Amino acid sequence: MLRVYRANSGIRLSEEREREYLERLPLSMRGAIQRYRRWEDRQASLFGKLLLLHALLGRNQEWDFSILERLENSSRGKPFIKEVADFNISHSGEIVTLALVDVGRTGIDVEKIRPIQMDDFSSYLPEISDPDALDASDRLNIFYDCWTKKEAVLKGEGSGLLAPLMKVNLRGDKAFYDDNVWFLRKIDCGADYCCHVATSELQSDSCIEVLYF
Repeated sequence: MLRVYRANSGIRLSEEREREYLERLPLSMRGAIQRYRRWEDRQASLFGKLLLLHALLGRNQEWDFSILERLENSSRGKPFIKEVADFNISHSGEIVTLALVDVGRTGIDVEKIRPIQMDDFSSYLPEISDPDALDASDRLNIFYDCWTKKEAVLKGEGSGLLAPLMKVNLRGDKAFYDDNVWFLRKIDCGADYCCHVATSELQSDSCIEVLYF
C-alpha cells in the first residue's frame, strides 16, 4: 500500500510549539534543523521529520519517538531505517510531503510551479524540447509533470540528481530507468504545485493524509 502524507509549513510556529516538536526528535536531528538560518527552511525540515514520525508510529504502536534514532543514509544519500518500510520526503514552497510503501521502494517529488527558462532544461527533458509544439502554459505544466516524475524515480532509486534526468524514460503512468520499471502516480497538492510519487512495485491501494501541526 502507498501512503502519502502532506503538510503546509507556510505559517510560522510559535517558539513554544517549535520547541515542543523539536524535543520529540533525536538530539543530532534537532541540531541539523536548527542550523538552517531561515525559519522557512527549519520548519520545512522539521515538518518532514514529523510526517515521518507520524507515519511510522501509525504503523507500529510498539515504536516510540526513538525510532528516528535508527535513521541512516545510504551510500547515495537516501535516508532509510533498517527493517522499516521504504519512505521518501520532499518539500517545495509551503508544501512538505512524504511517501511510504509497505513493499518495494518509493520516491516523491513536489515542486512549486513558477515561471522558468525552460530552454535551459530542454536537453534534459526532450518532452519540452520543441517550443513550437505547445503554448507557454501547456509547456510549463508538461515541464513540471515530467520533472517531478523523473525526480521521484531518481529519488526512489537513490540517485537523486546525481543521475541525469534524460536517462529516465516516461511512458504514460510508467517510467523506465536502469532496466527497471517504476509506477507513477500524481498527488494533488493544490493548483500551484506539481507532485508525483514513483514506486518500484505496483501499489494496489493508496491513501493520502493531510496533517496540521
